[in-house]
Amino acid sequence: MGNGVDLQGVALVTGGRGGLGRALCKRLANAGMTALAVDLPGLGADVELDVTDAEAVRGAVEQVVGTHGRLDVVIANAGIGVGGVVEALPAAAWSRSSAVNLGGAINVLRAVYPTMIEQRRGHLVFVSSLAGLVPTPLLVPYAMTKHAIVGLSTSLRPEAARYGIGVTVVCPGPIDTGFLDTGGSAGVVEGVDIRRYLTRAAGRAITPEAVAAATLRGIRHNRAVVAPGRAGLIWRAARLSPRLVEQVISRTIRAELAHTG
Repeated sequence: MGNGVDLQGVALVTGGRGGLGRALCKRLANAGMTALAVDLPGLGADVELDVTDAEAVRGAVEQVVGTHGRLDVVIANAGIGVGGVVEALPAAAWSRSSAVNLGGAINVLRAVYPTMIEQRRGHLVFVSSLAGLVPTPLLVPYAMTKHAIVGLSTSLRPEAARYGIGVTVVCPGPIDTGFLDTGGSAGVVEGVDIRRYLTRAAGRAITPEAVAAATLRGIRHNRAVVAPGRAGLIWRAARLSPRLVEQVISRTIRAELAHTG
């Protein structure tokens, strides 16, 4: 489906001032693209907006296209971590996770898709997580949205191919950024040490640079799913032996809850 795109022209990266976002922008720029970081006001982004504001996203995309005349690669990377034991999570945690992680991706898609259809070219990348491919208890709201992002991307892909648009979903395991310690801007995580929990479950955190490199390869080759490093092994294991993976996850939950009391 589609042939991918040459890494040239204009790219937008939401969550562009975070650890992975910065690495993506740098890689895209080094490849010769005009890489524009999109992020919340006050973070020094090229384009300042909240991805949950659909009209702001639409207006920003129109301005970028008006200025540059094209839009070739868009990476929907903005997201927050939300978790804790489900019975302790307030309603606001669920709604905020859905609004940022899923709603933000939808807003970006709806804003950029008409331009790419008109161009008959482009590539859309949605950053999900290993948590979108395998069960991830203690981070249920986060995992819920990341599973939805996988479904959005893989279901959109055949439709987008009719217009010469590639679609890729990126599903890394834990990335060695501040996200593992804070859950990202506006993240809500109670009673779980994300870094300890996820690295115990999925192994040593991967660098943002490695994820960015894998993402660009995915764009070049128009891959449907990119699961870099150990995430790919875990994903395949979960498909071949879901019961074994469930047992490992259960042990990891018990260990983390024992830590937090």
